[in-house]
Amino acid sequence: MSDWAQEYFERGYTQRWGVPPITDQTRREVDGVSKHLNLAPSSRIVDIGCGFGRHAVALAQGGSKIIGVDSAVSLLIEARHLAAKLGAQVQWVRGDMRRLPLRSEYFDAAILRDAFGFFEAEEDNEAVLTDVERILVPHGRVCLKVVNGGLILTKFRPTDCEEREGTVVTISRTLVLEPPRMREKITVNGSRGTGEYERRQRLYRPEEIYNMVERAGFSIVGVFANADGTPFQPAVSTAMWLIGELKNDRRS
Repeated sequence: MSDWAQEYFERGYTQRWGVPPITDQTRREVDGVSKHLNLAPSSRIVDIGCGFGRHAVALAQGGSKIIGVDSAVSLLIEARHLAAKLGAQVQWVRGDMRRLPLRSEYFDAAILRDAFGFFEAEEDNEAVLTDVERILVPHGRVCLKVVNGGLILTKFRPTDCEEREGTVVTISRTLVLEPPRMREKITVNGSRGTGEYERRQRLYRPEEIYNMVERAGFSIVGVFANADGTPFQPAVSTAMWLIGELKNDRRS
């Protein structure tokens, strides 16, 4: 990870968000993703950029065989605590999502939820999808959730303030174009700690992410605004939930 990413994801992320529990919304998202990915009880799944592990644990509670991968040690520690508390069987792995320490052609499905577009170089972001292609079985599926970069660019908010559970988070944003990238200066003050962090994210317009997924060897079988299957509308939807299926000719 770059210096800003290591500092933010190892320390700032937990200070900003706390360690939220598995909510009804989490379980609804897991149910929706499971349907889109055609998951069966025997399916092998990898949650890439698993963070606190809420979605991986919820999938495991439903009977799925799942591995959670993240590069942040602090987040994996929280994920292990959550799984142990709820008695869920999840294998947690620290790794770089560009070069996953996982077997080739082994997994039936992969999930990247709010975990894509954080590398500085575009080829590194593309490498993530290329490695997902490597670890999936023929006709395996990927669920990729990213922000709708086109909407952020047209309705850009230079500042924001968040407050939750006694923690105040102030955000100052700037844009860099060609390609579009958002840089955030984040200040956290509250019971979970105090700190100043940077966060950078590539903003993908719908057509850009579609092309990238297809270049990695996937056919797009669905694009939704939410995990429940609500149709994606570029002008109003804040997120893209994209479902890709591995093309058969990549395994010929």
